[in-house]
Amino acid sequence: MARRRRPPAVADYPRRWADARLASVGGWPALIGSSVEDASEWVRDYLNQIIEVDIQGLGTKRDPENLRRLIRSLARGTGTELSVKAMAADVGGRAGTASRNTVDAYLGALNRLMISEDLPAWAPHMRSATPLRASPTRFMTDPSIAIAALEAGPRRMLADLNATGFHFEALVVRDVRAYAQPIGGTLHHWRDNNGHEVDIVITLRDGRWAGLEVKMNPDDVEVAARSLVRFAAKIDTAKTGEPAFLAVVTTRGTAHRRKDGVIVIPLAVLGP
Repeated sequence: MARRRRPPAVADYPRRWADARLASVGGWPALIGSSVEDASEWVRDYLNQIIEVDIQGLGTKRDPENLRRLIRSLARGTGTELSVKAMAADVGGRAGTASRNTVDAYLGALNRLMISEDLPAWAPHMRSATPLRASPTRFMTDPSIAIAALEAGPRRMLADLNATGFHFEALVVRDVRAYAQPIGGTLHHWRDNNGHEVDIVITLRDGRWAGLEVKMNPDDVEVAARSLVRFAAKIDTAKTGEPAFLAVVTTRGTAHRRKDGVIVIPLAVLGP
């Protein structure tokens, strides 16, 4: 069942436009200061280059239309545990479901070309025997790729704020990854079979870890913070260690540490 995100109030739409624009333009150095229209055209051209030239140059020829359908499937499934089975149905089109080997090969090519980069599931030591989900969360390396693949933009995003919440999460994943990777950090997600989940878990080689929830609506910070505290209580910290920090990333407000220790981080703090 797809996750739902509570949209902000209608009066907050002008701020949502700015967030949607950030995701649509993306983090490409060449596009700094570009309009949404110019950036979207640039990203679409880049995707065409990947599909028609770069992936074909990796060895085995791939059907360009199948690749386009796969990329659109990944774009629609941004921030979810989209299954290979679901992608196979999308990729095959009218010809029927594609084989798992075909989808795996396409996904491998997109990963090698740094178009997609999933968050694997984190499996720490737990205090209870509740099973953990092992499926990865699907992401493009930049939210603008998914938005361009869907031929969307700020206006369409504002018309579907639930979907926009996942693209906002992709924006945060991109920025957190940029900070984590230079210090040897790896990003994961966590979810148990009871539906309790954490959007991002950062792990370092020395065993340190941190948990982050992403909420486009600042009104959801309270619920997210309580969820993070509950999550940390489920971890067997005698074996895994205490979290270096727990944080909620949202769109607006001031950066601060709550009384429960959870840090609130506005998106602008992650920017340049």
